[in-house]
Amino acid sequence: MLNRLIQKKWYKYQQAKKAKSFDSHWYMRFGWLEQPFTTLEQLDSLFEIHSPKKFTFADSFYAYENGRHFIFFEEVDDKHPVGFLSVLEVFKDGTYTPPETILKLDYHLSYPCIFKVKDTWYMIPETSANKTIELWKCTEFPLKWEKHSNLIENIEAVDSTPFYHEGLWYLFTSTRRDCKKFGDRLDLFFTEDILNPNWQEHPMNPVCRGSQQFRMAGKPFIYKGQLVRPSQDSLKRYGGNIELKAITQLSPTAYEEKLLEVVLPDWNQADDGCHTINVEDNFVVLDAIRLTPKNN
Repeated sequence: MLNRLIQKKWYKYQQAKKAKSFDSHWYMRFGWLEQPFTTLEQLDSLFEIHSPKKFTFADSFYAYENGRHFIFFEEVDDKHPVGFLSVLEVFKDGTYTPPETILKLDYHLSYPCIFKVKDTWYMIPETSANKTIELWKCTEFPLKWEKHSNLIENIEAVDSTPFYHEGLWYLFTSTRRDCKKFGDRLDLFFTEDILNPNWQEHPMNPVCRGSQQFRMAGKPFIYKGQLVRPSQDSLKRYGGNIELKAITQLSPTAYEEKLLEVVLPDWNQADDGCHTINVEDNFVVLDAIRLTPKNN
């Protein structure tokens, strides 16, 4: 732990030097893999989607519907004071449509975690600024959404991620209960019906605890034949890199995971971090932070 704190101080010193010479912005990377996802080198040749100016495209999630491919994401610009949610369609030649806003409220929105229940799309966006975990239902894909319910109220929680496993819905989330920062702990809740939930708190909560290494970084997926949970490692900086943690036990009474691999933004020397990845079938989408020299 001491070594990590030293690394963080050194990194912050380097960041202060970089800030004088470089601008930075979050952008998205996406593509289709020719083989199942088994090596991090497969992330090197993805397409890129950059926001205008120094704005933000981040927290990217994937949806496949009627033969079409969509990315849902957080957007930040100079017209709206807090984050809002957008969607665009992507194509196999790397092209994409202009972003369209799907949800803009008076409090911050990010992490549009979308998933299907039967044939209907739902979304759990990050709404910690409202002290809620909210469930939204899609009424006309992909643009029209209406609020379904508050899953949990009076809670400060970020990047809440549902996962269906052996007849139960589990909700992975990071709270600030008895800790300083989101990511210091990981909590689990579970229920039989996520649309009409009777949440039970996992008896092992927090199922993970440490220092800024446990905040969700996307939905669980298969990597090297194992179920992994992507999580953010933000000790050296917010969105420093992504850790892939193999889930070895998941039940109403037990939870265990182990670090499998670390995703570093090595695909481009100008990139300085990454903090969300989603993999479904052979499609992968992630975000990263790009440094660009300031104009003199």
